[in-house]
Amino acid sequence: MSTVVHRTKTTPVYERTLASQAKTVVNVGGAGSSKSFSIAQIFIDKLITEKNKVFVVMCKTMPACKRGPYDLIINMLKEAEIYDSDRHNKSDHFYKLGSNIMWFMSLDEPAKVKSISGGISYVWLEEANEFTYEDYTIIKLQVRRVTGDDERNHLYLSLNPTDESNWIAKKLIFQEDVEVFHSTYLDNPLLEKDAVGIIEGLINEDENFYRVYALGEWGRLEDLIYSNWDEVDELPWEYDAMAYGLDFGFEKPMALIKVILFKGEIYLDEVVYERKRLNSSLIERLSHVDKADIYADPEAPDKIQEIFNAGYNIYPANNAVQMGFDVCKRQVLHITKQSINVLKEVKGYHRKKDKDGNTLEEPVKYNDHACDAFRYGTVGIVERFGFATVRPGSDKPRTKRSFRI
Repeated sequence: MSTVVHRTKTTPVYERTLASQAKTVVNVGGAGSSKSFSIAQIFIDKLITEKNKVFVVMCKTMPACKRGPYDLIINMLKEAEIYDSDRHNKSDHFYKLGSNIMWFMSLDEPAKVKSISGGISYVWLEEANEFTYEDYTIIKLQVRRVTGDDERNHLYLSLNPTDESNWIAKKLIFQEDVEVFHSTYLDNPLLEKDAVGIIEGLINEDENFYRVYALGEWGRLEDLIYSNWDEVDELPWEYDAMAYGLDFGFEKPMALIKVILFKGEIYLDEVVYERKRLNSSLIERLSHVDKADIYADPEAPDKIQEIFNAGYNIYPANNAVQMGFDVCKRQVLHITKQSINVLKEVKGYHRKKDKDGNTLEEPVKYNDHACDAFRYGTVGIVERFGFATVRPGSDKPRTKRSFRI
């Protein structure tokens, strides 16, 4: 089957994945290999050409789903001019086409998967390493919808091979009726040259990241910088102080992270994380969020001046990296579940090693944009209000609605 999304070219990853007859298809590979993009294409093709099918697209959380495969698939439908808003239920997160329905779900809704009458035809687990083997087993049992003579139900997994000790690497890939496709950026002829340069440059940055994101091989989680964090549903409605940390970018993502101090603990919330975003677009975005001090990457004084001229309190951040690590590591960091890029980064944020394998104090400079941003904001709050291990400022916390700078 050739892709129905006529304006979108395909890659070898698409062709291999589509041709697989295995019940479970694991797409594991490096950055930019088109593994997720290809599964999205396949789902759209099947949505248009097949009948009486139930699709489920799942991530660990709904924010991760909305910012990932949900957004990807809906945008692909729009670009192909086959999207119809009347078929899209935005409140319950599904899209209907003829006798087919595609659900977008999170791991927080396991009962929803079990409640689908007649079983599921196709499931896609994006960032599959965020699921447990028990999750996978429960979901797999639901992939049992009656098919046509030449059709088969499938479960697709996509992930970066960040941890060689996870259940996918240790158990799943050796099971029967499981086919594994390893891919790298070299499998994607559509990848931008700038992205290729960044990926290939990892050979000079970090051996583990080069192995994972360039070679698509299983990596190891070692020398992590932060372990003092957890996930929370939302920010508190009261707080003692608020600020933003800002890391500029264009080819690399721009990251704007809200940092809140409440009862001696730090809360982090992702506001912006986007490539090729202009400063003017950021200024417009700032007009729609609560005002507070902004602590920004000091290496971009012209951008800082532009934001200041637009009427915002913005300062060059203290970029003493080791001091910043010390400040952040002595706090309890609560990260909202919708902050998917903060969570991705912090899970793999680790120290460099020298050529002899000795661990250095400096971090690997890759996938660190949100980590830099929240470090800027956290240090800014600490320097202004005192260390967050001792509750600074007034005994009476401010509320979100009343706090303005």
